[in-house]
Amino acid sequence: MKTLFLYYDPNFAHAEMAKALHADFYPAPKLRSESSNMLLGGLSILKAVFTLPKDYDVYFCEGTYMIPALARKLGLLSKKAKVVNILASPLLYYIKIGKIKGIRRKFALWLLKEVDLFVSIGKMEDEILREILPNAKSIIVYPRPKKEVVTALLKDKRLPDLSSHKILTIGSISAYYKGIDIVYEAFKIVKKDFPDAELFIVGKIPDLSNYVDCNDEGVHCLGYVEDLGTIIKNSALYVHMGRGDTFPLSTIEAMLGGLPVVVSEWTGTKEVVNEVDKTMICKLHNKKVSNIIIKYFKMNYADKKNLALKFKKLAESYAKEKYINEFIIELERYLRK
Repeated sequence: MKTLFLYYDPNFAHAEMAKALHADFYPAPKLRSESSNMLLGGLSILKAVFTLPKDYDVYFCEGTYMIPALARKLGLLSKKAKVVNILASPLLYYIKIGKIKGIRRKFALWLLKEVDLFVSIGKMEDEILREILPNAKSIIVYPRPKKEVVTALLKDKRLPDLSSHKILTIGSISAYYKGIDIVYEAFKIVKKDFPDAELFIVGKIPDLSNYVDCNDEGVHCLGYVEDLGTIIKNSALYVHMGRGDTFPLSTIEAMLGGLPVVVSEWTGTKEVVNEVDKTMICKLHNKKVSNIIIKYFKMNYADKKNLALKFKKLAESYAKEKYINEFIIELERYLRK
């Protein structure tokens, strides 16, 4: 079937899925739907709708479902055209907790109901989808880190600096979405018990300065880092407090590098962490996070090493590339119906 991949970035894992579908790549215009100016937001959506290529059988969307969904509502697309949307953003979580509300919530839900099939990135996202849209059709897909990243992390047999008090967190897009603020506040509590504790924040995060004082003692805001493996090996613990973060590959990469991982209950990779140690999953609260970090820092080295090796071994099963074949099989099964 003739497929159009309608993307924003795109995320490399989503692009791999689109390539497997032999889709044509089409960059979606950045919508202003979250703008305080509803008129400008509405005009930007309409412009995207009317300029959308119209002769495709499947619109494979990287969170861009609004455009083809509204186009079909307006009769600009064939009723037979399928809208398939990747769920890899905090949209549904924000709807769930009321961060997206009012007319924006109603508009989002109105068009979400127009999606024929959702590709849920991880089990957590699919559960939130079921809660908000009980009748939605979906398949679950688990993306994998880039092959070269996996190869480099597995090739380096050294264990990280587990005896240190260095905390690592990685983010992008939004510090709020990635829970960097909670990690930062937890770090300040930990530092009272461990004065030599350090926090390393990696990634291009536009709103980081709204939540973190990078000049604080022990805080290192590194921005984008080319050699992630070196940072992982220089750390003792990875902490990720996602707010609806569907399946952050940074957590899998940290595990592959030998780091034990602490995640929030609203981080999709909690299902992976749960297989190793469910006490490493916590609520979105700085004190609760700090308690887990302090407890871990007080463990003897042998126990830390054992935990690290368990995480590493499990992560290897999440680093295989077969997810693309599984995705194609599931999607084609649906499209044949």
